[in-house]
Amino acid sequence: MKSVTKFRDAETNFIKHRIHVYSRRLIDFCIKHQAGTLILLNQEQTIELAKEDPFLLRNWSYYDLINKIRYKAKKAGIELIVD
Repeated sequence: MKSVTKFRDAETNFIKHRIHVYSRRLIDFCIKHQAGTLILLNQEQTIELAKEDPFLLRNWSYYDLINKIRYKAKKAGIELIVD
């Protein structure tokens, strides 16, 4: 069971790292282009599509991704609108 746990932990760490990297890249892009507002559209639709396909990013936490984007946007002074 140690191998399974180690693999699961490695997968979880990879996902957390990627969510951090992607949210950082998005905010850096906004800063580079002097965007004052970031609008995320159709998030409910994206979440529903991911739930339909069990293999497609099944362990990715959209809630965690949006929270990291929200935190980093606030820190950078960018208004975030999630629709």
